[in-house]
Amino acid sequence: MKRRDFIQILAATGMTASLPLTVSKAHAAAPDHFLVIVNAGGGWDPTSLCDPKGNLGQYASERPDARHDGSINSVAINTETKRNPVSGMTWSDTPRINNNDTTTSRVDGQFQNFFTTYHDKLTVINGIDNGTNNHNTGNRATWSGSLEMGYPSLAALFAASKNPSLPMAYISNGGYDFTASLVSRARASSAGFIDRLADPNSDRYHYRNEDQSTDIYSQIKQAQAQRLARQKSNESLPLRRQQLNQLFTVRQEDNDLAKLSEEKALIEAVKPTNDHMNNREQGFKRQASLVAAAFKSGVAASANISTGGFDTHGNHDNSQYQSLGDLLEGIAYLQEALEVAGIADKTTVVIGSDFGRTPYYNSGNGKDHWPVTSVMVMHPTGSGKGGKVFGASTDKFRSQKLNLTTGQPDENGQLLTPAHVNLALRKELGIHNNTFAVRYPLHVDDFEAFS
Repeated sequence: MKRRDFIQILAATGMTASLPLTVSKAHAAAPDHFLVIVNAGGGWDPTSLCDPKGNLGQYASERPDARHDGSINSVAINTETKRNPVSGMTWSDTPRINNNDTTTSRVDGQFQNFFTTYHDKLTVINGIDNGTNNHNTGNRATWSGSLEMGYPSLAALFAASKNPSLPMAYISNGGYDFTASLVSRARASSAGFIDRLADPNSDRYHYRNEDQSTDIYSQIKQAQAQRLARQKSNESLPLRRQQLNQLFTVRQEDNDLAKLSEEKALIEAVKPTNDHMNNREQGFKRQASLVAAAFKSGVAASANISTGGFDTHGNHDNSQYQSLGDLLEGIAYLQEALEVAGIADKTTVVIGSDFGRTPYYNSGNGKDHWPVTSVMVMHPTGSGKGGKVFGASTDKFRSQKLNLTTGQPDENGQLLTPAHVNLALRKELGIHNNTFAVRYPLHVDDFEAFS
């Protein structure tokens, strides 16, 4: 398959990537650390997840018409089974969903599995003031640290800092993925299509007999290489020789996508996406196996995984909790895929959303946009970090000034913003002094979120 045909197929299927002509594999060293951004699109509700407030009628006087007697949540805080006694990490109890015991039990199990299994790898950051309830602006603020347009996403900055010349340095499946031209972005909207790209001349397509015992394509590649060598030896013009050298380099490169496809098959053989927990969020899990395989095969440094269902202006409890449960199940699969790939000890996962949702229910039993939100960070296995809650919103789910070191309420402190969180993440990932990061400064004081 010709290079231009390869690129055309990428574009036609919604998957685009930059494959540099002039950079040889010798310079494309595999990263020693990886980053996954998990975007809960639409604006999740932290009070239904990692910052529960309970059914205490907090807005009964201010919002007398609000459902559930003005409470922030329809269920009480459960400190018996929804709290880790060591870290103090608390997660939401599950309301009765769709008046169905099976659904309620499933979601409750998804929450319990995630927080009991991974609490010691988690840093939960609560009380973040995103400063907006606009989807686009909130998404940009959460994932770049700036409300201003033009700042690259954290994942793009990370990939550029690690190795922008990797074939698929930054994989994006949605969410805020602006790169500021620091790195090429690879969109992978169809994980299954990787297999065809990895071996475009398989028996299903071209140049091979049915049982693959005769590989005619390898003979074609050999003839192409010999022809290029002859052309190079006969060419006297420097520019033409340079162009032929570039073409020769591309033709002689190992097939990175073939290795990616092999790694993906190995991961899914151990952890099938359709035989995991409740078999929910297959799209998320397919993204996760692809990302883990891309990291393992050395072709990518960072990735966005994005899922939706969180913009619950109506029927909040029946919809939000199911979306959150499926999100947690998907992240659990991602962690297991990274373990199978042997890179869970090198991968940081950051989970967040556009903003939060109102601390009261509207007339449609939904919740609208609210600027206060949370972020969860899953540290690499064995890092010794995690099991920590940093920051706090008020009892009425509003932002408040926090101590820069402890994250606890402090009237002499500062409001915690996405800029603070992104600066802390840049430092945690070791890219804060990188040339690329310096171009996009975050002018805030340090919050010691991960110390």
